[in-house]
Amino acid sequence: MKVRVISFVVFLLITFSGSLFAQFDSEYNSLQRRITGIFSENSNGVFRVMAAHTTYDEKGDLQIGQSSGTGFFISREGHILANASVVMNSNRTWFKFKGVDYSAELIGVEASNNLALLKANNLPEDFTYFIPEPNQSLPEVGSMAIMVSCPWTFDPSPLWTMVAGADTSFANREFDTTHFRINHTVRGGEGGAPLFDLNGRFLGILVRSTPAEIGYGYVLPATSVLRIRDDLLFAGKFIHGWIGIDLGIRSTIRDGRQIYLTEIMTDSPSAQAGLQKDDVLVRMGDYAILSISDVRNAMFSARAGQFLDVQVFRDGVLQDFTVKVTERPEDLPKTPEPAEITNPADENNSDTATDEEKPS
Repeated sequence: MKVRVISFVVFLLITFSGSLFAQFDSEYNSLQRRITGIFSENSNGVFRVMAAHTTYDEKGDLQIGQSSGTGFFISREGHILANASVVMNSNRTWFKFKGVDYSAELIGVEASNNLALLKANNLPEDFTYFIPEPNQSLPEVGSMAIMVSCPWTFDPSPLWTMVAGADTSFANREFDTTHFRINHTVRGGEGGAPLFDLNGRFLGILVRSTPAEIGYGYVLPATSVLRIRDDLLFAGKFIHGWIGIDLGIRSTIRDGRQIYLTEIMTDSPSAQAGLQKDDVLVRMGDYAILSISDVRNAMFSARAGQFLDVQVFRDGVLQDFTVKVTERPEDLPKTPEPAEITNPADENNSDTATDEEKPS
């Protein structure tokens, strides 16, 4: 009897483990097919972008240099996205598609977000282009992504990575808007690569990297790409929205963390709309304001000439205002991230504590 029971248990274990292995093998093969399918569907729109630069050495002799990175089509008319760091201040730009060189015109660059828009002067007969979706949410942390890039001198190559986080700064560098971070040490030539999710949806473009020992890359999300692309296409430059406020951060036991207005600039859109010093920001446009990053994202999305709905707490009362966004003045000084005031001793006079301010 005991032998029969043991035999039966062994039979169940073998059967169950075999079933699990078969299921895992099937899921692995399915994922493998999906990755190869995404690469096959999109590699025909990715290529190497190159630029020639002329400089002078210490002796005054002319020096010609060349830079390269990844680029990809975003329209059937041949518009191209690449990293600004590759093509800025260049004398000539071109791209290599399936071994053939094609000339391209530089339309505009947005240096702070490392994005450049070009247009092919001549087009290949057959190519794929990617369309960024408006109002696309950030990919979830832990989700997988496929990057297609041209590292070094190689043809378009796939890379499987994972979304590791979403940040608005790294070390001492502040970003204009949230970037998502991927688990990948960026190699030469990969800057400007597009990323896709497992459904083949365009997620964004690789624009930054951390030091190799840290091993991350930063991706400008699709919605932000669309925002910059439109300005570069129609204005030749990125137009930063501005409403003329300075911000402070404070935290109290009673009210929690608050982002409040430390100054309203004279004759600014915010002053004209009726915002006041010490107003606590609750919402700006589509963004609930819980951090400075939320304000930064709201202002990045706001276009000059549009009206921005701003909701604030003033003297314990929720109030709504409509502010007309204008172009950010070029001579506006850059100030550091506001320092947070934690549990100020006198909450009624917390605005008098020393903190740093940031204009928006």
